[in-house]
Amino acid sequence: MHYSIIAFRNVLCAIFFLAFVWPASAQIVSRAVPVGGGQYIDIHAPNSVKPQGFFKPGKKAPVLLYVHGGGWIKGTRDKFYDLDKFAISRGWMLVSIDYRPVPRTNIDGQVRDVVRAINWVRSNISRYGGNSKKIVIMGHSAGSHLVSMVAAKGLGGKLRGVIANDVQAYDMVAYGGMRGDLPHVYLAAFGTNPQNWIKWSPVTYVRQGSRKLPPFLIMYSGSNYERRKILARGFAAELKAKGVRVSLFDGKRYSHGSIASKIGTSAEVTRAVEKFLKRAFL
Repeated sequence: MHYSIIAFRNVLCAIFFLAFVWPASAQIVSRAVPVGGGQYIDIHAPNSVKPQGFFKPGKKAPVLLYVHGGGWIKGTRDKFYDLDKFAISRGWMLVSIDYRPVPRTNIDGQVRDVVRAINWVRSNISRYGGNSKKIVIMGHSAGSHLVSMVAAKGLGGKLRGVIANDVQAYDMVAYGGMRGDLPHVYLAAFGTNPQNWIKWSPVTYVRQGSRKLPPFLIMYSGSNYERRKILARGFAAELKAKGVRVSLFDGKRYSHGSIASKIGTSAEVTRAVEKFLKRAFL
């Protein structure tokens, strides 16, 4: 009898903790969710998506879908820095995706991988507490290039916004001309054929297209600052010429790495991302 009383008390304590003490920022994590094509995603949902009782369903969380960097040749969906904490603390969901690296595929294949993940999320994320009508795609470095390609080509369905965080590959012809040559990582991904540089530049599809594109937040760091600023602002100008709402974040005080890793901890960079997302998720 004594042990039954203790067990019953422990159950009551656990229920009380889950209902009243467990912070709203707690995560519900679903790892390695298959989306087809041998791809997987990780879903980080806020506690608020859980039903609060029989008559009080959980809230549907806006979705921030993140595409990692790694120079197109490496990287995993685990590399999202503190974006999970940043999103969860604001009642948003983070979905971190993977894609095949070069040379297992090329940039066309990587774009298809990103689109596959977006389409799966739109069709299935409500089962995990996500709002399929409120999706923003975000990438850092190579991921920034890929989300820009997806949006510029009009792929992935209706998106609430795009956050392109620090890449120089918006216009590969301009980038190659400014440098005079390409570094190894760019050669591995884009090759030496200028036709591929054009084909795999997001600006190409912005210039050619007449479709309505989602709002963009374009961020650039202090690494090779002048060149990054020119390329980022040049891409922004092309988008604005097509009537796209564009926000720019001048991250001169940040390195290529810290402009991503400081989201959630540095007031300046956090404020820029949060402001854009709050408007996108309205």
